[in-house]
Amino acid sequence: MVIIWIILGALLLWEIQSVWYAKHWDEELFVSLAFSRKSTVRGESCELLETIENRKLLPLPVLKVKFQVSRQLAFEDAGTESSVTDQYYRNDVFSVRPYTRHIRSLRFTCKKRGFYRINGLDVVAGDLFLTHELPKSLPVDSQLYVYPRPFRGMDFNGALRQLSGEVATKRHLQEDPFEYLGIREYTPRDTLRDVNWKATARSGELKVNQKGCTAQRSVRLVVNLEDGAILRQEDLLEASIEMAAAAAELFIGQGIRTSLETNGPDLLTKEAVCLKASCGAGHLDSIFRGLARIDLEKPAPSFEPIRERLEEMEDRESLCTIFFSADARPEFQQLLEKFRKEKREFIWFCPVNRIIRPEINAGIRPYTRLIDVEEGGRL
Repeated sequence: MVIIWIILGALLLWEIQSVWYAKHWDEELFVSLAFSRKSTVRGESCELLETIENRKLLPLPVLKVKFQVSRQLAFEDAGTESSVTDQYYRNDVFSVRPYTRHIRSLRFTCKKRGFYRINGLDVVAGDLFLTHELPKSLPVDSQLYVYPRPFRGMDFNGALRQLSGEVATKRHLQEDPFEYLGIREYTPRDTLRDVNWKATARSGELKVNQKGCTAQRSVRLVVNLEDGAILRQEDLLEASIEMAAAAAELFIGQGIRTSLETNGPDLLTKEAVCLKASCGAGHLDSIFRGLARIDLEKPAPSFEPIRERLEEMEDRESLCTIFFSADARPEFQQLLEKFRKEKREFIWFCPVNRIIRPEINAGIRPYTRLIDVEEGGRL
């Protein structure tokens, strides 16, 4: 008889806890996912913070947190509880005591430039005897920009530095005394009235105030992502984007107004990524964000609309137009030939590899730099 009462009591306890967990398990339970930074650079490491907070007396013996994210974010501890297809599916298991908070740091490496988002997660709890699974979906909006890594290569860097020197000597910019961009190192071109004496005293080295510019002339960066090759050469398209990032970093760092024209579709707006000229604070981040959101999963639209805009623009609007294009088809080279005949300032950086070595028209050859992406440019 005692055994029967024990069995009945156990069944009653099981039923009570089962009903209680089903009704109250998710009360005062908070689960979130957040990237440790808003932006990073391709090839660098970052962290995803997984936070679980249980603000009630009821413990959760088993709590599974499931979510998916792009497989281009390579998690260091990826194991058997995770799977990778087009997306990376993760299933983390916790045991959560009453009134506790768990924060788990998931370290990963950014394999590819892009804009990454986690917009939801699933939690699955177990009752006290682990006989039932209690699922629930929660909204999450975690975003991460992975900027293109600015291209580095001996030939490219040398040509870009030479170009920046030529641009610096050609521009006659009147500084705007009311637009303050920060403090930088002293150069021989600076005058004593530009010296920031307080910053100089603190650092022990000459520092000068960096002011904005009032001139409207700018450097124009043009990225053509049309792919005329029979076999898609994504490494060359990515190299074009990374070269544009390096150029933007250099010219904006020198206080030179810089604009961006591309035919690359924005992952969010579906429109071509284009930014007007500026050299103010935050403009470099705007360019990097735009380049990060270029979607190469689909073929780029025709370069023709950009070609038409460039032909209509007057040269006085630009100090120099810099083209980044692996596409060397006759239509593109004809545009550059027209620039040459009109005596416009331009240069074409053409990324190449062992497979793609385009023929360049003799007329524009002096304005063209073939950059081998396999010689240390893309790490």
